[in-house]
Amino acid sequence: MLTKVKEYRSIGISFHPKWWRNTVIGFIIGFSFWLMKYILVYLFGGFEMTVGKSFPEMIMSLLMVMLTFLVGSFLNDIIIRGYVFGHLKERIPVKWVFIISLILYALDDSWNEGFSITNTLFSLILGLSLTYAVYKTGSLWADTGIHWGLNVCYGIFNGTLGSSDGGIIISTYEPQSMFLEMISYIVPLFMFVFVYLIRNKFVRDNG
Repeated sequence: MLTKVKEYRSIGISFHPKWWRNTVIGFIIGFSFWLMKYILVYLFGGFEMTVGKSFPEMIMSLLMVMLTFLVGSFLNDIIIRGYVFGHLKERIPVKWVFIISLILYALDDSWNEGFSITNTLFSLILGLSLTYAVYKTGSLWADTGIHWGLNVCYGIFNGTLGSSDGGIIISTYEPQSMFLEMISYIVPLFMFVFVYLIRNKFVRDNG
């Protein structure tokens, strides 16, 4: 049993006294910045909001989005950052662990979304916040909170990955200009700066 606990802790799954605080702060950050991104895109004509779903449909869709993206975000964080930091941080300089984790995250996104320079750049910028959260706290909770929060916001507008009925807010997207594309890079970059600035608000697991 003790061996299992050590194995989980080594990959960032450690239920220290304030693990929930890191998760909540992370969720608020991820959701808020992604909501900001959608608001900016909407204000500059990137999409239109059409008729929404009925209230029962909205509740069911929200629950599905919350649960689906919680599981998906957590599993991705374990594989891409938990195992990488857990198995490499004592063997190579941490900056290389950081870089390897970023590259793996971008490759994983390319596998799911298809490879493109723009998508790879977006993944690398977004990965900065997620990877830094693990590096700073020594656990996955802040990382998973951020990841889950932004994915929930994504799901509200787009639904879960692979769904055909759209999000809770049904959106019709317009052709994206270069300016609107830049918003997708600028917002996650500002999110990383924000995460760095409030880094001491997170509780670090020193176990």
